[in-house]
Amino acid sequence: MRKNDLTKGPEWRAILAFSLPIMLGSLLQQLYSTVDGIIVGNFVSSTALAALGSCMSYTTLFVFLAMGVANGSSVVISQLFGAGQHKEMRRTASTILIMLIVLGVFFTVACTLTARAASRYILKIEGEELLGYCTTYIAIYSIGLIFQFIYNAVSAILRAVGDSRAALYFLMVATLINVVLDLLFVAVLPWGVAGAALATIIAQAACMAVSLRYMFKKYPEFRFKRFELVFDKAKFSVCLRMAIPTTIQHLVISFGHIFLQRLVNSFGAVTMAAFTVGSRYDHYASIPIMGINQAMSAFAGQNTGAGRYDRVKRGIFSALAMDLVLVVLVCVPIYIFAAPLAKLFGVSGEEVNQTVEYLRYICLCYPLFALYIPFSGMFQGCGDPMASTTASFIALVVRTSAAYIMVYAFGAGYAACWENVVFGWSGALLFDIIYYFSGRWKTKRLVK
Repeated sequence: MRKNDLTKGPEWRAILAFSLPIMLGSLLQQLYSTVDGIIVGNFVSSTALAALGSCMSYTTLFVFLAMGVANGSSVVISQLFGAGQHKEMRRTASTILIMLIVLGVFFTVACTLTARAASRYILKIEGEELLGYCTTYIAIYSIGLIFQFIYNAVSAILRAVGDSRAALYFLMVATLINVVLDLLFVAVLPWGVAGAALATIIAQAACMAVSLRYMFKKYPEFRFKRFELVFDKAKFSVCLRMAIPTTIQHLVISFGHIFLQRLVNSFGAVTMAAFTVGSRYDHYASIPIMGINQAMSAFAGQNTGAGRYDRVKRGIFSALAMDLVLVVLVCVPIYIFAAPLAKLFGVSGEEVNQTVEYLRYICLCYPLFALYIPFSGMFQGCGDPMASTTASFIALVVRTSAAYIMVYAFGAGYAACWENVVFGWSGALLFDIIYYFSGRWKTKRLVK
């Protein structure tokens, strides 16, 4: 594991090298999500595309839940690795795996059984055609949640010990399978949104299998046989202390997206389709930012475990500089080619116009996001997930509140669904700056 050590060498190089595979993996995830939308939009209908976009805000809730528990818990592994305590690290990894398996089974069953109720009452979907599409997609997609939970556990464990390349390999397999099956189930066989959901869960199952195989083969420390998986109550308690704030952070983001989606849905199918397409490209713009965020979490975790706060300080400023450069490189092409990018999804007329409005506005605001997110990764890695959660809470509450106030108090139109981001991201960035200079994050170390 020595080659994965982030406590040595130039800070910017360690962060960039760690984040690049994460960015490429996220790019693959977005590509197969984009392929879903393009195929459904072109081979089914724009109504089905709108339904698919509405479902994503709900299904992402459980993906974020898995990520929150896994990423929060993995901070413990990261600091143990930095401190050289490998035996304790193994018991922690075993505990995390068991915890995510149990949660995965529970949510797989619960979400599959409540698909229609979620579509009608949580997403507030109206119209039988839209409701039918949403119910079908959520019911089938939820069967694969167990695979998502296990994969996120493995991926977080590997990132904690400095291996960010592994997730790229896993996602290459998942993307290839998903694209091929999407074409088969939707474009060739007339299975519609059900085919898109089925392709996704098969790809997720393959991703989980490959990730487990990789971890067991490459890392003897995590090579658990059937009776070697140990649930350590003491480790569980520490993991839970880290996981709860991080999970709340992810859930706040997800619930914020659901409330925004409800507002979008109130403007009808045209805005729903435009928001779906715009969100797909919005996610592309966030890839470098979230990659640096995850890199900062692992970097800060290992260096905090080693007591190297000087490296953490230099690392965050390197991360901010790289983030700004990368976000400009991504957002400029999206801004210029917004219209042709929108048309790839089979939308036309007013749907294209609204998508272009969304993309061009959001690209101008992304530097704010690029500055606030790396602090969240740093705070989390240092053992202070509540600071990261607070920033996310400010961003989503302010953003969502601003959207509803703009629409219902001032009579703003559909554009309020995305023009609110400037308020949320500015508030979160202000909190991050104040908290960083307070120095309280340096008192949250988990290991001796």
